[in-house]
Amino acid sequence: MAGNLSILNFVLHKNAVIRVQLQRPNDRMLKKVLVCIYLLSFIFSLQAQDRKTLWVDSVFQTLNSKEKIGQLFMLPVSAYATEEEIEDLEDKIKSYDVGGLMIVGGGPVSVANTLNKLQRISYVPLLVGIHAEWGLGQSLDSTMSFQKPLLLGSISDNRLITALGREIGKEMKTLGLHINFAPQADISINGNDPFLYFGDHKKRVADRSLAFMHGLQGEGILVCAKHLPYPKEDDIKSGTALQFEVNRLDTLEFYPYQKLIEGRIDGMLTSHLHFSSLEKNQTIPASMSQIFISEILRRKMDFIGLTFTEIPYLQTLTNKTDDGETELLAFIVGNDVLIAPQDMKAAVNKINKAVRRNDKLMQQLDASVRKILEAKFNAGLHEYRHINTDNLIRQLYSTEAVSLSNRLSEAAVTVVRNSSSTLPVKILENKRFASITIGREEQNEFNVYLSRYVPFQNIAIRTASDTLNIEKKIQSSDVLVIGLYPLSASFQKDIIHLIKKWDTQKEVILCLFTNPQYLHEFEGLSTIIEAYTDEYLMPQKTAQVIFGGLPATATLPLASGNSFHEGDGTSISAIDRLSYGIPESVGMDSKVLDQIKTIAKEAIDMGATPGCQVLVARKGKVVYQQSFGWLTYENKIPVSDETIYDLASLTKVSATLQTAMFMQEKGLLDLNKKVSVYLPELKNTNKKDITIIDLLTHQSGLVPFMMLWPLTVKDSIYLPHYYGSVRNENYSLQVAPNLFANNNIRDSVWTWIVKSKMLDRPPRTPFDYRYSDLGFMILKQLSEKILNQPMDDFLHQNLYEPLGAFTTGFNPLDNFDAQKIAPTEDDKFYRKSTVKGTVHDERAAMMGGVSGHAGLFSTANDLAKLGQMLAQNGHYGGHTYYKPQTVELFSSKQFEKSRRGLGWDKPVQGDWNSPTSMYASSRTYGHTGF
Repeated sequence: MAGNLSILNFVLHKNAVIRVQLQRPNDRMLKKVLVCIYLLSFIFSLQAQDRKTLWVDSVFQTLNSKEKIGQLFMLPVSAYATEEEIEDLEDKIKSYDVGGLMIVGGGPVSVANTLNKLQRISYVPLLVGIHAEWGLGQSLDSTMSFQKPLLLGSISDNRLITALGREIGKEMKTLGLHINFAPQADISINGNDPFLYFGDHKKRVADRSLAFMHGLQGEGILVCAKHLPYPKEDDIKSGTALQFEVNRLDTLEFYPYQKLIEGRIDGMLTSHLHFSSLEKNQTIPASMSQIFISEILRRKMDFIGLTFTEIPYLQTLTNKTDDGETELLAFIVGNDVLIAPQDMKAAVNKINKAVRRNDKLMQQLDASVRKILEAKFNAGLHEYRHINTDNLIRQLYSTEAVSLSNRLSEAAVTVVRNSSSTLPVKILENKRFASITIGREEQNEFNVYLSRYVPFQNIAIRTASDTLNIEKKIQSSDVLVIGLYPLSASFQKDIIHLIKKWDTQKEVILCLFTNPQYLHEFEGLSTIIEAYTDEYLMPQKTAQVIFGGLPATATLPLASGNSFHEGDGTSISAIDRLSYGIPESVGMDSKVLDQIKTIAKEAIDMGATPGCQVLVARKGKVVYQQSFGWLTYENKIPVSDETIYDLASLTKVSATLQTAMFMQEKGLLDLNKKVSVYLPELKNTNKKDITIIDLLTHQSGLVPFMMLWPLTVKDSIYLPHYYGSVRNENYSLQVAPNLFANNNIRDSVWTWIVKSKMLDRPPRTPFDYRYSDLGFMILKQLSEKILNQPMDDFLHQNLYEPLGAFTTGFNPLDNFDAQKIAPTEDDKFYRKSTVKGTVHDERAAMMGGVSGHAGLFSTANDLAKLGQMLAQNGHYGGHTYYKPQTVELFSSKQFEKSRRGLGWDKPVQGDWNSPTSMYASSRTYGHTGF
């Protein structure tokens, strides 16, 4: 056989295949022949053996004493090692038949290439381990890091923890890794970083550990439970470290490990675990105790997996200086796998010498090697697998993984206190909100997402001195949302009294993006959210919980002081407000939506628009929200998500139609009656027979368009009885920055509409569908008469403000800075200026910016709230705006020969000229605007 690699294939019953990978220099040809003979001798009894036994036996029989000892060792390797270091590692693998590797650094591609190289030269496949408790990012660059254990410990649904285990397992398999040194199942924090623990209660830790283990094992990954080092190594010698009594296995601290053993965990890392032996009355490191490993783990607890120990750690404890002595002792006491030996050659020689002299140690060696080989088979190492580096990083950053991380963050937000039922915030109108950021700048993710629900005054406190004059700043605020960040720890105590004072005066919602052990300092507050960290999207998820976009089901994983206990937490439900996430969370594909960027860029490059906002929402979740380009073609001010746009003809359905739906539902409007019933001035006109349905379906016979502004000028000069250059009591309707219309112009416009011509038609023939602005201008007049209130005021009070659509409305210059508003036109004829903040449509401008067909402004985010309310059949944010049957009536097709609903446009199935995609459902409804 030429070359280094040989694979023997044996076809068994039911087409099962046993693949034995053997690697040796050519001078070991004889041993390969012996393997073949050994396998062939069992070919007739294959049905009595399983594949694992055959593979383990076949490999085991080829190993001599030193080669078996080599299987005990796991060497650390970094893909960033020097060429000399890699060569030294290769030499050790070839010389001592090393059993495994521990990946301690590198990037995914470099790790894959290194492992491919090392696996090729290894006689027995290498078992490769890694510390990846919160993902490969814990040990490797350019890979995903998921939520740390403390956040996972707060999650109530263990299925999510299992899903995380499976995802990490998939990524490990993709990278050629076989064993994860996780979970860490300690419950005694002892001054360590609390984020490394699932919690401080034995059942919580055990449940999460088991769920995580099952997920990893479901992907064929071996699982090795581990313990954390103590804050001070001196604790071990002083006896203050974690201790277990030999005769008390029900000890609180060991409960999670007992449950993992019962669940058949694959391995136990004995380093850092200590117990007190009553017989000797002294503290002994578990990894150095034959009593612990043989008597407790194996016999009393029925642990059948592998025991791992870290040689550098043990060498520190034992102070053994002779080469190989620590490794020998670790083996003698019963450890199966020795991680990071200090002197490989000396360790192999000393262990070899010991087993030759002691039959029991030889039997122990054989048993350990067989277990190691069984573990390798379980990990799939009986079949050679080359690690494919094509698109490797993309595979490790899969959309499924990103989606899972989102779900984990959503599930971890913990409402600790809600004694005043403040959460979720239901009523938005007539309230002023302020966000106080403590320990960070005011421009942060939390504030961005808070502002997607209501306007916020943002205040930042970065030092204790920033609290000066803060009382004056928040004086007019009704609701204070306080975000507490890690950097506030140095001055936190200086502001606690302020927060408690505010809690007695206003609605205060305290959000901790920091260690939950600080909770006890805020005892007495009525509304507290623990979000643990400002990483992993926790700020944006917390903002959504506050306003009911997301539910909260998590509970505290640990106690803080006497008032906050493990398990505290209040479940709150979502109230059908928009939430924000990724496309995969609602069954959409990020890659498909990414094409929107290309389309937007093409539109900007060709001059179709200087910029735009694009928002996509599905199933109540905004999954795509991007702004592109600039406010003008000069490319000076970029479009942002806060840019306010003129909605043009969307006004018809977003404003006027909403009043019609309200009036119809309340019995104030009969759709089948003539408009002249409600507007008697039409009775003696050519519009006397038009019905409400005719107006709403655009088949009233009204002309599509009337140019009205030329009636108010002469020779390009504004007629003084219509316009003035200064706003005053008589000229209050703003048309342009320095142009104001007389209040009576509205009467003139209405008169011109009443006197307008109708479309021609044959006698006794109904009008066909013909889109017209005039119909909705009439509906605006009608609604204001019935409601006895200006349409814009009615909509603001009854619809937009309760929805939280605070940028949706007419005449935005009354409430917003002009820099936030996108200009619409350089008007050379009527207004002779750039139109910005006043409505683009000239007729609506003449009406002071409020008309039935145009005049509404909004951001995409706020317009989506209105759309979501309608998609939810009239319900949003815990409030019912319309009955479902009302939404159904107005969004349904009305006539066989017209595609229109009431106000809404509808698709035409199978027609390329449809206003929608050919794939749109017949239940689709919407509207377009210029």
